[in-house]
Amino acid sequence: MGAYISVPTWWRSLDSRYRLVVGECQECGAVKFPPEGACVECAAPDSFEEFEPEGTGEIVAHTVIEGGAPPEFTDLIDTESAIGAVLVELDEGARVPGMLTDCDPHDFGRGDRVEATVRRIYEQEGVVRYGAKFRPTED
Repeated sequence: MGAYISVPTWWRSLDSRYRLVVGECQECGAVKFPPEGACVECAAPDSFEEFEPEGTGEIVAHTVIEGGAPPEFTDLIDTESAIGAVLVELDEGARVPGMLTDCDPHDFGRGDRVEATVRRIYEQEGVVRYGAKFRPTED
């Protein structure tokens, strides 16, 4: 089923997807996305104070997908011919996976500055899934 996420799970995580809600661990101060589960630094369970970051950061990992993507991304590949998949470290410290938008994904990579913006991601089970993607910043 590819990158399958059930409709109820998608709806439950809309805040994190649309607004990039992250969590700061109340035990050690580490920042995590999504703000659930155990802290990645101190393993404290569910001790996150949620907040909305600025949405800007730096690409720390990057790849371009031009084929062989999960089926829900077929239309996107057909339309755009390539998807830039990135891991972005937000200025607040959390690392967030995402896709590039508003650019040629071949022209950007590790070290480039990006900002979050809400875009259509894909359609699955008759539901159009929107969420944060990242576009290059001008600075």
